[in-house]
Amino acid sequence: MDFRHTSIVIAIDDAGSAGRALDRGLELAEALRLPVRLVHVARLSQAHSADVRRIHIADIEQAAGGQPEFELAADLLNRSLARAGEREVEIEPVLLGGEPADALLRYLKECDRPILVMGRRGQGRLAELLLGSVSDQVIRHAECPVMVVS
Repeated sequence: MDFRHTSIVIAIDDAGSAGRALDRGLELAEALRLPVRLVHVARLSQAHSADVRRIHIADIEQAAGGQPEFELAADLLNRSLARAGEREVEIEPVLLGGEPADALLRYLKECDRPILVMGRRGQGRLAELLLGSVSDQVIRHAECPVMVVS
């Protein structure tokens, strides 16, 4: 088994735990000297559910292209990049479209030996029992190490 990892994928959304996950992921990336892929999944219509957009940091707002889902995502990514501040890590923002767990799992398969860091939304016991949380689904199906921060 190869234990060398090539990147830290940090999944972010608008939940409070995502900020803590961002901080832990950045610390891990600095310690391991690995680049960060800062990923947000925008829920889109079926027609756009397979979209994957890699965005240069300087072009993040233009890349939203007037789509409300991507404009919100671009704002979230901008705030997260600002929070990353002067960390000594290379960061690539990535927008994905679709259902969060499915899109993250699909993206992780495209990455070469990543480590995923994500927050736990905490949507409530009943909702998690009926629907399952994104973090629970990702933990069950990811083929890479996953760190869940609550």
